[in-house]
Amino acid sequence: MLQSGIGNAVFFDLDGTLADSARGIVASLESALAACGIPSPDVDWLQFIGPPLPRMLEAALPGMEQSQRDNVIAAYRQHYASTGLYETALFPGVEELLRRLAHDGRRMYIVTNKPQAPAEAIVAHLKLDSLVRRVVGGDPTGRSTKPDRAAALVEAEGLAGGTFVGDGLDDLYAAERIAARFLLASWGYGTACVLSERPDVPLLNQPADLLSAIALDPHRG
Repeated sequence: MLQSGIGNAVFFDLDGTLADSARGIVASLESALAACGIPSPDVDWLQFIGPPLPRMLEAALPGMEQSQRDNVIAAYRQHYASTGLYETALFPGVEELLRRLAHDGRRMYIVTNKPQAPAEAIVAHLKLDSLVRRVVGGDPTGRSTKPDRAAALVEAEGLAGGTFVGDGLDDLYAAERIAARFLLASWGYGTACVLSERPDVPLLNQPADLLSAIALDPHRG
């Protein structure tokens, strides 16, 4: 077993990387739009999942007024906290991967754009709270970026290096900010956006591939 140390850290995104949360997110979005009297738009929500909710809605529904968007966000969060988050499930192979990493002495962290309370609720719902060292939630206003929060986590925990696994551009940027190796989760929601900007980024085809990727890297713990 590895000794715990600053090079053993593995950082994970949540939505689209560890957890398949699309069903609950879309259900809560549709409920919120209906509650606000807004006809359900013909939107492929999967391509917008990942950024903070205000940015997500602005990108998906650019013609919506700010007051409408604020109402939808409030209705969404109410529905998601009571119903939507409980429709989240782990991607196949994730639980086995995390248990193996924990057994090997890896220090695991989740860095997500979800606000802290729902992020912790999902982690508990998925029974991951005993496996990860810390969950770092997002800023509900969207002003604090994922790279900012990752950098604060690294400083607070006294970390250096490590590996960051995610499916979106903000995960890639967070990895670069903390000088961690980035690995792209091919099963995620934002993979196409990452590959369009960085086509040569290392790709994981399934969660278990992370084990061999870590083992083959002599420069990271």
